[in-house]
Amino acid sequence: MDYNLPIPLEGLKETPPTAFLTKTYNIVEDSSTNNIVSWSRDNNSFIVWEPETFALICLPRCFKHNNFSSFVRQLNTYGFKKIDTERWEFANEYFLKGERHLLKNIKRRKTSSQTQTQSLGGNRFRLEGEIHELRRDRVALEVELVRLRRKQESVKTYLHLMEEKLKVTEVKQDIMMNFLLKKIKKPSFLQSLRKRKLQGIKNREQKQEVISSHGVEDNGKFVKAEPEEYGDDIGDQCGGVFDYGDELHIASMEDQGQGEDEIEMDSEGIWKGFVLNEEEMCDLVEHFI
Repeated sequence: MDYNLPIPLEGLKETPPTAFLTKTYNIVEDSSTNNIVSWSRDNNSFIVWEPETFALICLPRCFKHNNFSSFVRQLNTYGFKKIDTERWEFANEYFLKGERHLLKNIKRRKTSSQTQTQSLGGNRFRLEGEIHELRRDRVALEVELVRLRRKQESVKTYLHLMEEKLKVTEVKQDIMMNFLLKKIKKPSFLQSLRKRKLQGIKNREQKQEVISSHGVEDNGKFVKAEPEEYGDDIGDQCGGVFDYGDELHIASMEDQGQGEDEIEMDSEGIWKGFVLNEEEMCDLVEHFI
């Protein structure tokens, strides 16, 4: 039997079945080898009765090998199934006796390597997208890290400055308290403070009298009082009880052997640069008096 039959003209317009399917169909159709390979009783499958003989005689006639295992693998790629565990019986819904035209419907399955290649290609595309996103996230994190580090350095610098300022403040407070505690123990210091306080009260009373007697003319208009008329020390002493910086300066100079009459007032005062202002110092000194 000729296993390489020509394709009918009516089949030229259609995609013909592959050579493997055509040659396999011809081998099964050959009635002279029915003792080796033949159709099943239902004509919807074929049976290889003697695999060794089939490999030695039938396969070399149509194929360039005599490997039965390779033939079976080819059947699997075209969707054939081994339907009997006891014998080599294979079936495909389009491989039927007398229905050669159905062979065109049997398609070769994609090999595992092709499927794997496509799968790897898809995975590669997905992984490249994920890598791109990770790189973008990394850049954003690096920028944020740089910003946080700069902020951390700024906070460290600020804390260092605050610590230094606190140390200076503590030193000034210690100096001031030690000075006060030392001076208030001296009777002359306390007497000088009391005298100064009384003088301040007296000066304020004098100022009120001056304003009452000379601040208004006959026509009701206010007349500004000139400092020359009432003494220079009125304007200097009317703003508070006394100048504590001057008084402490006096006490300091008393320790050096000078009397109260010989002391010249220092307008800046000994407390220049300390933390407490004059009002706070007044409250502190009056607390000890």
